[in-house]
Amino acid sequence: MRQGSCHLYGPIAEYESVIDMNIIEQLEANDRKLEQGNWIPACNNTEVPFIARSGMRLLYCWQPSTGRHAYLNCETDIILSDEESRIALGY
Repeated sequence: MRQGSCHLYGPIAEYESVIDMNIIEQLEANDRKLEQGNWIPACNNTEVPFIARSGMRLLYCWQPSTGRHAYLNCETDIILSDEESRIALGY
Protein backbone atom coordinates (compact mmCIF):
# COMPACT_ATOMS: atom_id res chain seq x y z
CA MET A 1 0.00 0.00 0.00
CA ARG A 2 1.31 3.44 -0.89
CA GLN A 3 2.06 5.87 1.86
CA GLY A 4 -0.89 8.15 2.50
CA SER A 5 -3.47 5.84 0.94
CA CYS A 6 -6.06 4.07 3.02
CA HIS A 7 -7.84 0.90 1.85
CA LEU A 8 -9.94 -1.20 4.17
CA TYR A 9 -10.43 -4.93 3.72
CA GLY A 10 -12.21 -7.64 5.67
CA PRO A 11 -14.43 -7.06 8.71
CA ILE A 12 -13.36 -3.44 9.12
CA ALA A 13 -14.37 -2.65 5.52
CA GLU A 14 -17.75 -4.30 6.07
CA TYR A 15 -18.20 -2.27 9.25
CA GLU A 16 -17.38 0.93 7.37
CA SER A 17 -19.98 0.16 4.66
CA VAL A 18 -22.65 -0.42 7.34
CA ILE A 19 -21.82 2.95 8.88
CA ASP A 20 -22.04 4.63 5.47
CA MET A 21 -25.35 2.90 4.72
CA ASN A 22 -26.80 4.05 8.02
CA ILE A 23 -25.68 7.62 7.43
CA ILE A 24 -27.20 7.57 3.94
CA GLU A 25 -30.45 6.17 5.33
CA GLN A 26 -30.49 8.86 8.01
CA LEU A 27 -29.93 11.59 5.44
CA GLU A 28 -32.73 10.20 3.26
CA ALA A 29 -35.07 10.10 6.26
CA ASN A 30 -34.15 13.68 7.09
CA ASP A 31 -34.87 14.73 3.48
CA ARG A 32 -38.31 13.06 3.64
CA LYS A 33 -39.03 14.88 6.89
CA LEU A 34 -37.98 18.22 5.42
CA GLU A 35 -40.22 17.65 2.39
CA GLN A 36 -43.24 17.31 4.69
CA GLY A 37 -42.44 20.38 6.75
CA ASN A 38 -42.44 21.21 10.44
CA TRP A 39 -45.04 20.57 13.10
CA ILE A 40 -46.46 23.59 14.94
CA PRO A 41 -48.80 23.85 17.95
CA ALA A 42 -52.38 23.39 16.72
CA CYS A 43 -55.28 25.88 17.02
CA ASN A 44 -53.38 28.78 15.47
CA ASN A 45 -50.34 28.18 17.67
CA THR A 46 -52.39 28.41 20.91
CA GLU A 47 -52.09 24.80 22.13
CA VAL A 48 -50.02 24.32 25.27
CA PRO A 49 -48.41 21.14 26.65
CA PHE A 50 -50.47 19.05 29.08
CA ILE A 51 -49.96 15.92 31.15
CA ALA A 52 -51.86 12.95 29.70
CA ARG A 53 -53.30 10.07 31.75
CA SER A 54 -50.14 8.10 30.98
CA GLY A 55 -48.01 10.78 32.66
CA MET A 56 -46.50 11.91 29.33
CA ARG A 57 -46.26 15.62 28.66
CA LEU A 58 -47.90 16.07 25.24
CA LEU A 59 -48.53 18.92 22.83
CA TYR A 60 -51.25 18.75 20.16
CA CYS A 61 -49.64 19.81 16.86
CA TRP A 62 -50.49 20.45 13.23
CA GLN A 63 -48.38 19.95 10.11
CA PRO A 64 -49.47 22.66 7.62
CA SER A 65 -47.94 20.98 4.56
CA THR A 66 -49.99 17.78 5.05
CA GLY A 67 -52.91 19.01 7.14
CA ARG A 68 -52.24 16.24 9.70
CA HIS A 69 -52.70 16.60 13.44
CA ALA A 70 -50.74 14.57 15.99
CA TYR A 71 -49.39 14.65 19.52
CA LEU A 72 -45.79 15.55 20.25
CA ASN A 73 -44.14 13.89 23.25
CA CYS A 74 -42.45 16.91 24.84
CA GLU A 75 -39.92 14.77 26.68
CA THR A 76 -38.59 12.91 23.62
CA ASP A 77 -39.47 15.47 20.92
CA ILE A 78 -41.08 12.68 18.87
CA ILE A 79 -44.46 12.81 17.12
CA LEU A 80 -46.62 9.91 18.32
CA SER A 81 -48.44 7.56 15.97
CA ASP A 82 -52.24 7.38 16.24
CA GLU A 83 -51.96 4.16 18.25
CA GLU A 84 -49.33 5.62 20.59
CA SER A 85 -51.55 8.68 21.09
CA ARG A 86 -54.57 6.55 22.03
CA ILE A 87 -52.48 4.66 24.57
CA ALA A 88 -50.94 7.84 26.02
CA LEU A 89 -54.36 9.50 26.30
CA GLY A 90 -55.88 6.40 27.92
CA TYR A 91 -58.44 5.58 25.19
